[in-house]
Amino acid sequence: MTIRKRSATDIVVMGAFLLLTLLILLPLWYVLVISLSTAKSYAMDSIHLWPRTISLAQYKLVFGNAEVMRSFGVSVIVTLAGTAFSMLMSIMGGYSLSKKGMPGRRFLLTMVIITMFFSGGLVPYYLLVRNLGLNNTFLALILPMAINSFNLIILKNHFVSFPLSLEESAKLDGYNDVQILVRIVVPLSIPVIATIALFYAVGYWNDYFQATLFISSNKMYPMQVVLRQMIIQQTVVGLRGMNGQTIEQFKMACVVVGMLPMLAVYPFIQRFFSKGIMIGAIKE
Repeated sequence: MTIRKRSATDIVVMGAFLLLTLLILLPLWYVLVISLSTAKSYAMDSIHLWPRTISLAQYKLVFGNAEVMRSFGVSVIVTLAGTAFSMLMSIMGGYSLSKKGMPGRRFLLTMVIITMFFSGGLVPYYLLVRNLGLNNTFLALILPMAINSFNLIILKNHFVSFPLSLEESAKLDGYNDVQILVRIVVPLSIPVIATIALFYAVGYWNDYFQATLFISSNKMYPMQVVLRQMIIQQTVVGLRGMNGQTIEQFKMACVVVGMLPMLAVYPFIQRFFSKGIMIGAIKE
């Protein structure tokens, strides 16, 4: 067994990626340390590289805050429902566009690609959603983001790679197009489907712009909007009566809670990530 020597280029690239990783992790670690520190240790420590005394008091306040927990629940509902609906639309759309004999396929594919470069603008976008009567509904947080053109094209390219003989054999066994999609294509596409589902889930979970446009009721604000209000405006119920140090720690604890769902899901999807992107990135 021979061990390949590392070239100078390899060392530079590895060093650059290591530095980039540290730059990404350091702010996250900083937030976690502050959220876990006691008020006294937070006041005494100006660097916050390690919690001198660990305390879960701020997390108790977060989980006991009705407004924060309500927004967390809204984000969970929107993310789960939105991801499921987006995957349904994207899989059906990608599978349809992968069929070369479909009438109008080139035109529809061109329209999808155009939306990646041009949009109607913010005002027409707002007027469309408002005139559909979607304001102050969960649909306003889901339908406008239902299909991402990039994700649709990735799925389409993946479905194109399936051999025609596979579907022809299934049709000889009496399968129709829906049965082929559900029973054959989808099970064989788990890596790329899991990857695209993660993209959609992260998009729904992190989005705050849709809510700021179309939601006016505080009871329907998702987690990201509440975090934005807390950090910028400090209007969240529960911050009143806290001193400056406790408010900062409470904010950091809320940020950590807001990251937990995606951090919990990613390890289960990570093994599909690279494979899914490579599978769906081939050219037609």
